[in-house]
Amino acid sequence: MKTRNNTTINKRKKAGNLFLIINVLTFILFFSSCEDFIEIGTPSSETLSEMVFTDDVLAESAIRGIYIEMSNTGFASGGRRSVTYLSGLSADNYIANLNPLVDVNNLQFEENELLANNFELFNLWSSIYEVIFLTNAAIDGLENSTGVSDELKKQLLAEARFVRGFSYFYLINLFGDVPLILKPDFQENKLLPRNNTNEVYTQILSDLESAEASLAEDYSYSKSERVRPNKAAAKALLARVYLFWEDWSKAEEKASEVIANQTYLLESNLNEVFLANSDETIWQIFPVSTYLNTNEGFTYINFSISGSLTNEFIKSFEDEDKRLASWTAMGTVGDSSIYYPFKYKIQFGTPGTEYSMVLRLAEQYLIRAEARAQLGQLNEAIDDLDIIRYRAGLPLISNTNPLINQSDLLLAIEQERRVELFTEWGHRWLDLKRTGRVDVVLESLKEGWQATDVLYPIPAQDLERNPNLTQNPGY
Repeated sequence: MKTRNNTTINKRKKAGNLFLIINVLTFILFFSSCEDFIEIGTPSSETLSEMVFTDDVLAESAIRGIYIEMSNTGFASGGRRSVTYLSGLSADNYIANLNPLVDVNNLQFEENELLANNFELFNLWSSIYEVIFLTNAAIDGLENSTGVSDELKKQLLAEARFVRGFSYFYLINLFGDVPLILKPDFQENKLLPRNNTNEVYTQILSDLESAEASLAEDYSYSKSERVRPNKAAAKALLARVYLFWEDWSKAEEKASEVIANQTYLLESNLNEVFLANSDETIWQIFPVSTYLNTNEGFTYINFSISGSLTNEFIKSFEDEDKRLASWTAMGTVGDSSIYYPFKYKIQFGTPGTEYSMVLRLAEQYLIRAEARAQLGQLNEAIDDLDIIRYRAGLPLISNTNPLINQSDLLLAIEQERRVELFTEWGHRWLDLKRTGRVDVVLESLKEGWQATDVLYPIPAQDLERNPNLTQNPGY
């Protein structure tokens, strides 16, 4: 443990040097984007290439800088401005313990009464595009660079395409049709209209399939830490995208490839799942804070400000479920006892023990279970579901209800996803929407729920700056 902590501290010191690279890109690409969406005369992509893609060291630093940007305060951070937190409020697992006069922006997510001028909405949208802009600049710079070695260029291009596909996946699942921006050309991008989700999904699949073909098999590019995507990460994300695309056969195929990879094993101890480089980890984001392990730990353990799990969600756990004891904890707010998420155990302290989980093996079993159920392979789907239930200490469906029908099995898988993946990357919100069950579930729980609430509004700031953007229905 001492060696790992020393290594982590040294890496964080080195990471600080990367901010020089990333801040140059950030200033050029983002400052104007926050002001004017994707506007204005800034240095060309050729200038960016000259600055950061002249040799292997600078090129790799620029790519690592993308992960630093993701870990800060935006959509991928795990904090109160992230997909994890805000989409958690939109669903039915989590509520905010907030002063509505102070935290009206977050309250709008919880009540599904979002206004287009919501500041956190704008931050969510713009932070996703900020990462996309960085990946576009990296792809452009690498493709035009003659100073980066061929093997490293192949890996870095694949990482950039992976992250771009990952970012667009969240963008379209939160906002629907969005501008599909693939080049760091501000004049071309600033007035782009929205592309339909099928077009964006096609690009996501193209990026991820390209990444799968070129990414390293192992974690050698991140010194054996699972903090940069490899080939298995691309397969895992492809499995998820195919599930959302309802291509059940390909979802089953990709999930099976990940599950068959002996690098990844389910942690038998639930309290070790979210540790740095756990056996279950496919991809984690390396925290950059010098005083926190993860933003998730800081956010959710600070329950008096951040919020709590709903009573209805807590009651949905089966009596024997070990996840209730291991992944939730109890606290007091005023005179009330509440449950809060406790997947991450450390709120403050020396970094290095926990990393922010993005992709893990348990999701792949649940993806494959759902794909198999949809394909009519009910016994095989039950086997996958039972693997997750066994770890949680629950009775096996193969023993208690082996003749379960397809529709009931799909509901059982939905429930298992709910209690396995809560407060991770908005899974519950996205699951309710993609399965068409969001109205049935939320209209009885959310006063004023409307069917059009399934999509967030396009931020008002961007509608004002780009006359070719249109607003989502209901806003």
